[in-house]
Amino acid sequence: MSLEDISFEQRDELALLMQQLSNNPETRKDLLRLAKKVRPDLPVPELEIESHTNSMVEKAEQRVQALEAKLREKEALEDLKARRNSLKSKGLVQTDEDIQAVEKIMLEKGVTNHETAAEYWDWMKQSAAPTPTGYNPNPINKFDLSQYWKNPQGAARNEAAKALADLRKNSRLPGF
Repeated sequence: MSLEDISFEQRDELALLMQQLSNNPETRKDLLRLAKKVRPDLPVPELEIESHTNSMVEKAEQRVQALEAKLREKEALEDLKARRNSLKSKGLVQTDEDIQAVEKIMLEKGVTNHETAAEYWDWMKQSAAPTPTGYNPNPINKFDLSQYWKNPQGAARNEAAKALADLRKNSRLPGF
């Protein structure tokens, strides 16, 4: 279809419509994109400047994000090094192998604090103290048996009075 096949009124209506679309800020860019799509060789500086500016801003944003990621990684490594040195300075670990063992415990047990993991690792290394059997072979040595040989009833009464006085004072249980 060419412009020669339409009337002057139709051509004026099309021109008015195009003018309205190009003057409206909401439809101008869409109209320019459609025109560029129909005629790719048509120069549209407004769209070219915008696309070039957007691409440059995206590149700059990507660079900033990459730099921020590197900075966060560097800070995390410095923080990790400081926490490792803190373990050594506090005497919780002595060597780098000890630090690796502590960090292995952190991963396995889900501990997030280096000091807590180091204390746990230290407790794991210590051997358990033997549990007392509960049998004390010398309880008889606590009592003076000479009184019982002389006067068994009087000695028992005196010992009971001492035990009762201890119970009333709430000090400690007899025999412990």
